[in-house]
Amino acid sequence: MPAALTASIRRTRQPRAIALSCALACAIWPALAQTPDTPPWEPTTPALDDRQQALLEDMLARLPPQRPGVADVYVLGVAGDADEDVFRNEVAYLRQLSARRWDAPGRMLALVNQPDTLPDKAPLPPATYESIGRALDGLGQVLDPREDVLFVYLSSHGLDDNSLYLHTGPDQEDYLTPEDLAQLLEEAGIGNAVIVVSACYSGGFVPVLKAANRMVITAARSDRPSFGCGNTDSATWFGRAFLVEALNATDDFAAAFAMARASVRRREKQEGELPSHPQFAAGKAIAPVLAHWRAGLPASAPVPYPFVHSPAEDSSSHTEYPHQPDHQNP
Repeated sequence: MPAALTASIRRTRQPRAIALSCALACAIWPALAQTPDTPPWEPTTPALDDRQQALLEDMLARLPPQRPGVADVYVLGVAGDADEDVFRNEVAYLRQLSARRWDAPGRMLALVNQPDTLPDKAPLPPATYESIGRALDGLGQVLDPREDVLFVYLSSHGLDDNSLYLHTGPDQEDYLTPEDLAQLLEEAGIGNAVIVVSACYSGGFVPVLKAANRMVITAARSDRPSFGCGNTDSATWFGRAFLVEALNATDDFAAAFAMARASVRRREKQEGELPSHPQFAAGKAIAPVLAHWRAGLPASAPVPYPFVHSPAEDSSSHTEYPHQPDHQNP
């Protein structure tokens, strides 16, 4: 096993005092929030079992090789919370979008917690700290860090300390901090990257991840929630605006962000919600790489979004959490 991979798995993580809170903006679903009177908390997600490891290794082995002289986009999609269909929907859609509009068939890895509700019910590795590290390490061995681009899409609940919630099942919880992701990207040797974090409070990823060869996009400012992350829709507000609407209109990620930000703000005004303020940062070195990639893309038609929300989903059962204090909008 590569040294970077074993290091990422062995890394000691500091306990944190956190409690679960209701994110009112996210349809009253959990985000982890620090409170002074809660006991130290540590991750409870189990390690990948043999079947899950074999599944991920097989997916990595099937990735098409890098093509010298051709700028390819490889994709990693992460759906973090097992209780919410919207995250699974967006990652499943990203596979279709990247294959048909970005000339990247077979170049995507999907890590999805409880993918059993997806139409094809294909087995997928779970989205955990360990699996994200393994996936990035494998992608780093396939792509050319100077010529290719890694597109990372993380969709889940966000914590008010700017971490991303990873929930694989009852009593199985973890988190991914901006510092965690920065370390895993460095260990994997990832070069050019576009990183999208669709979650509440996700703006905290921007200052940690920004670099000359990266573009970082988040659904909200570091102190603001985003919207639509409960089972009240088939996509989050930002996911729909960015993935479904904007990226079917343009292959320019910067232009797509501007379109999505405007779309989300219009919806927030219509619904009377506090602005989420999606965030964007792009280094000088990433723009020419993406321009070179776009120049080689074939013409393509928009990709329909296949998921339709059913109101019956609103009353579906979800994991009960031990403590859910009232959420206060910033």
